[in-house]
Amino acid sequence: MAQLSVTPWKYIYELADLRKCFYPNSTTGGLDRRREGCDRVSTWTTRGNVPHTIEATALLINAILHDEQNPFGTSNIATYSTAFARFVTGLTDVGQNKKRKLSMYDLGKGIGLPAAFIDLRHQIIHDALPSLIVLRQTTQRAVQWLYQHYWRDIELEAPMTIDPTTGTGRKKTDATYEAELEKDPHQYRFRPSRVDGNFTSQPNSVSEEVAGKEKEVGSVITTFRLPDRIVFVPGALKSVLQPLNRPRLVTLAASLTIARAMHIQSIPMWTGSSNNYAYLVTDDKSNDAVIIDPANPPEVAPVLKEQVDSGKINLTAIMNTHHHWDHAGGNSKMLDQFKGLSVIGGKDCEAVTKTPKHGETFKIGQGISVKALHTPCHTQDSICWFMEDGDERVVFTGDTLFIGGCGKFFEGKPEEMHTALNKVLAALPDDTKVYPGHEYTKSNVKFLTTVLQNEAVKKLQSFAENNKETQGKFTIGDEKQHNVFMRVDDPTIQKATGKTDPVDVMGKLREMKNSM
Repeated sequence: MAQLSVTPWKYIYELADLRKCFYPNSTTGGLDRRREGCDRVSTWTTRGNVPHTIEATALLINAILHDEQNPFGTSNIATYSTAFARFVTGLTDVGQNKKRKLSMYDLGKGIGLPAAFIDLRHQIIHDALPSLIVLRQTTQRAVQWLYQHYWRDIELEAPMTIDPTTGTGRKKTDATYEAELEKDPHQYRFRPSRVDGNFTSQPNSVSEEVAGKEKEVGSVITTFRLPDRIVFVPGALKSVLQPLNRPRLVTLAASLTIARAMHIQSIPMWTGSSNNYAYLVTDDKSNDAVIIDPANPPEVAPVLKEQVDSGKINLTAIMNTHHHWDHAGGNSKMLDQFKGLSVIGGKDCEAVTKTPKHGETFKIGQGISVKALHTPCHTQDSICWFMEDGDERVVFTGDTLFIGGCGKFFEGKPEEMHTALNKVLAALPDDTKVYPGHEYTKSNVKFLTTVLQNEAVKKLQSFAENNKETQGKFTIGDEKQHNVFMRVDDPTIQKATGKTDPVDVMGKLREMKNSM
């Protein structure tokens, strides 16, 4: 069924001309009009309702032009990264179902987006920025992908020229079309080449056939008065054409903070012994940031100080997952160096100023929503921090959940860990990335393989053997597949433990792991 969409262009030929700017052919005479195209889209953004596919094309080409102008520029990587992350995020945001969260890979697959694009976006947002060579190559691929999946399918249908003597019609030539555009731009019609539903007719002139009258489009009759910028859009292209329900970019100038929303920097501590992680979480819209479990100030403070002093971050709080010294033991020394910080954590954490209730939420900066999940067992004040920003979901699990394992039951019982893992954390969306308090994956895999040898465990084993760090690389959905502590109902696990009750299975698994 046809849909109505208000557009930032007044006449459809403007869109066709924009395509010529971005994708020149032999008819353009070799004239490079890419800058003109980017400037035009920048103007359209002030009008609103710019389809994401158009905005993304302009951002990507703007990054290419920036690079061509100054191939050795220090901002080229940031410019490419901004454009590419925005391109992928916008496409997948459109398809997200608020009631049933899907992974970006599932969403990308549904629109033919290469998995490599999603992988690169993840690297841009969460890891070190890619090399300039990789960004150049992938951006060119992205521009071509947009042509294949959007621009190629937007056509102008020229009216027929009717011979009055024979009554037969023929298409106007390109030359005639170009000449008549100047005389009457209204006469050309927008016709996507891929349609579904009953998309049957279009007006040659909005003013003559539509405004203020009843107009049948497919099987729907509607009465309306149209603004001066309108096109009819078939259902097949609706999700691609409609703009994002989020603040628009009002300029094409590259800014890394626009593309990135939630940025997570892992700070390893005591590498080679306890292998802890502190995490710096930054809302890139406001630069507000928190530091999670900065237990070893000599390793953490210099990283923070450089970013605070340069104005990259506005450090607002310390957050702790539990009170153990290797997680909260650095709080006081950190407060000595960074004045005025809140300390958010369990009631027994050093210098704590606030302990949120289970399920309580608050914000980091403008965009990051945080929910406190109480998970007593490893310690009675253990809290996992679930964070969301747009389509990004992460959880900082301290010593409750590790990749492929869980913490010891120092202050709790098996039923508490069962609740923490298989009721509280398992209820999070499957695409929630896990950031644990320690890098224990290799040792956890050794235990997993004695109990379970499915494909998920083999995949985890291979990854751990080839990667030094595993934080943020696996999700809650992954843990349900390879973590035996989250598979206490699995007959294979029950057979290995000799238990059937989930709580008993949990207790036996911990006992078996402790004895290794």
